[in-house]
Amino acid sequence: MHLDTLTFMVSNTLFTAFASLCLFGAWFQFNRVPALLWWAVAHGVNTVGLTLLIFGFAYHNPSLPALAGIPLTFAPALVWAGVQSFYGRRVPVAALVAGMSAFIAISLLPGDIDHRKWSVAVQFGVWTVYLLLAVASLWSNGEEMLPGRRALMVLLSVHAVIFLGGFYEQLTGTFDATAPPDLLTWFGIIHFESIFYAGGTAVVVILMTRDRREQKILETAKTDSLTGAVNRQAFFEDAERLLERCRKDGSPYSMVMFDLDHFKNINDTRGHQAGDRILASFANTVQTALRPNDLFGRYGGEEFLVVLPDASVETAYVVAERVRKAFAENHRFFNGSPLNATVSAGVASISTTSDMNEIVASVDRAMYAAKHNGRNRVECAINHDTVGPCRNIVKIA
Repeated sequence: MHLDTLTFMVSNTLFTAFASLCLFGAWFQFNRVPALLWWAVAHGVNTVGLTLLIFGFAYHNPSLPALAGIPLTFAPALVWAGVQSFYGRRVPVAALVAGMSAFIAISLLPGDIDHRKWSVAVQFGVWTVYLLLAVASLWSNGEEMLPGRRALMVLLSVHAVIFLGGFYEQLTGTFDATAPPDLLTWFGIIHFESIFYAGGTAVVVILMTRDRREQKILETAKTDSLTGAVNRQAFFEDAERLLERCRKDGSPYSMVMFDLDHFKNINDTRGHQAGDRILASFANTVQTALRPNDLFGRYGGEEFLVVLPDASVETAYVVAERVRKAFAENHRFFNGSPLNATVSAGVASISTTSDMNEIVASVDRAMYAAKHNGRNRVECAINHDTVGPCRNIVKIA
């Protein structure tokens, strides 16, 4: 069975060219995201190689398929570079041109070797290697929850497997590089599957770029620009979710409220820019002391809240005390003159029967007790009505 594979090759070339144009358009639309340009150029270079291949087969010109190998071995490197760029990773020039250099070296190698066989084998091998490197790069960035990541990994993996089949086919001598292949050979399947690969990867990469931009917009809307803490509304939304999770798991749930001491005086005597710098520095001090799953939010003005899921009140006290000491130690001076900025904190932990209002009221009361008792200290809620020294902590009911 021999189908007109040239038809599939032409379709593949047209789809690849269209994918390249779509990616170029997306690159302009999304403020010139570098990854989109890498992918657009990758599909464009692949289009050039496929076009040379088609004309070489159609006009029985063996030099054109040989020349096509240069762009065809450079295209997968650009795909890998696109994935690297998407995650902000450096793209070494040596790694970028390694595959194409290997193809050129094999093609020009002196001796009686079958140059056509080995140059085509290198093409297939280069595609396989770069595609698998791109998959590995996507796999290693699983912490960013983008819906299209797995779909892109599947598309690249399938494409790599098919090129691996072509590599095996070439080594075993069952592929004729001078004529269009039978559709049922690996090389024939490549041109059929590549239609879906070109369109699929373009769509997924564009969607991933859009999703990331939307996530950043949402993240910016939730975050206080000065301190990097989440804003009040976002904090309580996330705090409620963490509370429900802890209730379900039967885990402890603790909260700390911080309030910078005499902050109005800092603004009045040092200026609001100095006050902003102190707030930002305090936020950095807190974030350094927290775990990745802890929640840090700006409650208002110079007041901040921290939720510590799966942490006892004793643990929360230790965290609050560590922040208090570090902040006081690092802010004894400001621009060379004495400042002695400090912070007071209240700590509380709740049982699974309590609600958010109760714990906020408890940490608020404990924090004001710290203010009343001399500031620059941490007080803990003992129950709904009283606060006391943290050495005798019991969870509030």
